[in-house]
Amino acid sequence: MLDPNFTGLIAILLAIGVPTISAAVTIIICGTAMAGVGTEKPELLSRLIITVVLGEALAIYGLLIAFMLISKLPSIKTMEAASKGLMAGIIIAVGTGAAGAGISYAGSSLIGATAERPETYSSNVIGVVLSEALAIYGLLIAFMVIGTI
Repeated sequence: MLDPNFTGLIAILLAIGVPTISAAVTIIICGTAMAGVGTEKPELLSRLIITVVLGEALAIYGLLIAFMLISKLPSIKTMEAASKGLMAGIIIAVGTGAAGAGISYAGSSLIGATAERPETYSSNVIGVVLSEALAIYGLLIAFMVIGTI
């Protein structure tokens, strides 16, 4: 059986590691697509930056949960508390991983479609925004779980 404090540290690793990787992949994919569009139509970049900003938000959500878990480390004395911390780390990891995949796919498609037909932006941005919502759902549930430690 793992030590409760060590389990809490694993939770922190998941809470900051996976969201950061998700953010990096999203920024790489959408940022590269934006760079391509920016060479031809730089006037679109101010609208398309939302894909990179929402990607970066994933790392911020992980950071919030990691901070909360770090503040709870002194309270994690039992395996029950450690399990709750681990679940919070897993929840934010899964939520941001799913959101990162959604933002990457929908964002790169949004960027390409907007380059071809700028008038489609407002309809196509919905997929990116709804993908971000997945991370927010995970963030809220992780907050609730941490509150029970």
